[in-house]
Formats: sequence, C-alpha cells, structure tokens
Amino acid sequence: MKNFKKTAARVFALLMLLSLTSCYTTKVYHGDISKTEPMVKINKEWNHHIIGGLVPVGAKMKADEYVGEHKNYMVKTNQSFLNLLVNAITFGIYTPTTTTYYVPLNSLTK
Repeated sequence: MKNFKKTAARVFALLMLLSLTSCYTTKVYHGDISKTEPMVKINKEWNHHIIGGLVPVGAKMKADEYVGEHKNYMVKTNQSFLNLLVNAITFGIYTPTTTTYYVPLNSLTK
C-alpha cells in the first residue's frame, strides 16, 4: 500500500508538471493586410529545435519559398498538441514547433 501511494504521488506530480506547459502562438503580418482580413492556409512546416527549444537545427526557413509571389501574408508559429507530445516523449531534448503560412483570401481570386 505504501508503494502504491508513492507511485500515485509521483504520477500526480508528473501530470501536474506536464500541465504547466502551454501552447504558444506568434503571428507576424507582412505587407498591407489587417488582422481581420480572411486568410487561407497555403503551407505548413515543422521547425526543429533541441534542448528545450534553445538550439535550432537545420536550415532557416525563408517565407518566399512557402508563399511564392504573394507580397501580403501572415506567418503563424505555434507549439501544437502534437509538438508538445513529441517534446514530452523526448523529455525536452527535441522540441518542435509548427510554422503555418497564410495569404489573404482575396489575393487568390485575383
């Protein structure tokens, strides 16, 4: 019974620790667009980091490779549930984020 209480306490502590992590989102608007303008997702890519996100791995992403000739676009970087799950499985050694590219809806109809 004593071992069960210790194990239960450790599991509870681990769950509390994992619940302190959160998903963050950063949005950067490029060009002449507003925050209220309807946007369409055109591309998505994972960013690779190690050691809790402190050290980026791989080549830097260039927006023009993902948005093409569009001058107005939004870049959203966040840590999704799947990113957090991979982070938890690797104990923070590998910490991915997701970058998603959006263009205004009206730029696709022109």
